[in-house]
Amino acid sequence: MSAQVNGRLPRGSLGPEVILDAAERLVAESGLPEVTIRKVAAVLGVRHPAVHYHFPRRRDLVDALLSRAVRRFNDALPVIDSDDWEKHLRGYWEAYRSVLRADPALFELVVGQWATMGRSQRALDSSYERIDAQLNVLLRAGFTPEQAGYAYHLLSTYTRGCLVSEHQFARALGPDRDEEMEGSAVSLPGDLEPFPSLRRVAAHGWSYTFATDADFGNGLSVIIAGLRSWLPAAS
Repeated sequence: MSAQVNGRLPRGSLGPEVILDAAERLVAESGLPEVTIRKVAAVLGVRHPAVHYHFPRRRDLVDALLSRAVRRFNDALPVIDSDDWEKHLRGYWEAYRSVLRADPALFELVVGQWATMGRSQRALDSSYERIDAQLNVLLRAGFTPEQAGYAYHLLSTYTRGCLVSEHQFARALGPDRDEEMEGSAVSLPGDLEPFPSLRRVAAHGWSYTFATDADFGNGLSVIIAGLRSWLPAAS
């Protein structure tokens, strides 16, 4: 990205990628609903018609943001070289979580805007390419098409849900979030005395945020064990 001088870009340096970089920074800070042509122009220190030249409508900008985010996400995922479907699933979904945890803009665009992804055909095509490859792993392992579809949805919903939970707690806890979220596995807020079953379970490591690596890994193991039971014993 071209360096800004006194808050403005050098003449002739404004292009689609520079605009999308600025828009992604806004996404990471405030969420996609707050991203407008005028706000992106303000971040870049240019007049809004300069941004309109490359993206005539906000819809065009959002479409480009979503499609680029999916491509960036796909590129960031490692290639998992394993013929063992269980190892593949574990490696894929752990990487899925890791990539999105590390990039606030990708988290907002890939997870936060999951329901609106269908508005961008380019984003859908990139997503479908990745999903198709994961379904192929399940089908080759012996799952029926119905089971493969259910398994993918289950793992996707579980992983995205864990990410959303972690994100919400991180925002609520503020600067002390890392320490508190790691410690949350052994403590729940409030008085548990009136709730004997909850108190008993909490004493053995109830995770309030379900945000630690151990939390996610244990849940993934439970799901994979359940999927394994669908396959013939010989498999």
